[in-house]
Amino acid sequence: MLETETLGFPVDEVVKRVAFIKQLLPPLGRRLLSFQDEVNIRLSDSSDMDRIMMTRADQHIEFNLIEALQEKFPDDSITSEEKGGVSSHGEFHWWIDPVDGTKNFIHGIPLFAISVGLTFRGDPVAGVVEVPSFRDTYHAILTAGAYKNDSPIHVSNLESLERSMITNGLPFNRKEILHELISDISAFISSGIGLRRTGSAVLDLCWVAEGRFDAMWERSLRPWDTCAPSVLIQEAGGKISGFNGEPYHVQLPDIVATNDIIHSTVIEVLHRKRNIETSN
Repeated sequence: MLETETLGFPVDEVVKRVAFIKQLLPPLGRRLLSFQDEVNIRLSDSSDMDRIMMTRADQHIEFNLIEALQEKFPDDSITSEEKGGVSSHGEFHWWIDPVDGTKNFIHGIPLFAISVGLTFRGDPVAGVVEVPSFRDTYHAILTAGAYKNDSPIHVSNLESLERSMITNGLPFNRKEILHELISDISAFISSGIGLRRTGSAVLDLCWVAEGRFDAMWERSLRPWDTCAPSVLIQEAGGKISGFNGEPYHVQLPDIVATNDIIHSTVIEVLHRKRNIETSN
């Protein structure tokens, strides 16, 4: 087992796990697309039924992912959005979002993704993301670069916030933090940037990694949302942190991800707006 003092994780074991997931996700993505007609919004007549459909979409992929991982790597722990945690005694931990962007999914919107992140002793070391509608597979291993369909990707090189394309999402608890969300959005609109929403935090982060977006911020995210794409961002030359610039870790709920060049400026915009409101 290759484990160096510099890297601090068993490289060969991580490579083996990433290769397994890369083979597993594309057929699961195709299966998810074929399932889409069965959970379409037109078959629902209430918000409760919408939620049931979104849960069915998640569980449709989640069961197969967890079953395959438990069979192949029985010592690894697993945490998934719907099922919760499956603990084991190994040092590897999988973080799974079976369908990020489930509301998009049931509306027939192609912006959703399957995300599988891997930590070793609590630190993110790899991630694989499948975007079924576009047949795109993203993957990254710490210190080994970031890839889309096995071609290297890199963040943008834009230096001007005004020329940047920035994205953000609205968390499920948005009613409870409405003031903060409006404050954040107002800060960026006032700065004159282009603002977009995809409805999938995982996809947002992948698109920052490949330079389609220059920055992203979002509140109240969970480890399965950010673990996999955090490695992609870092390996593509970008930066991911908390709202105060604190280092990323999988339990960090409020994140900023950028091409690194404009990272401090994005954080400054968020803080400047908040400071103005506090002083009034």
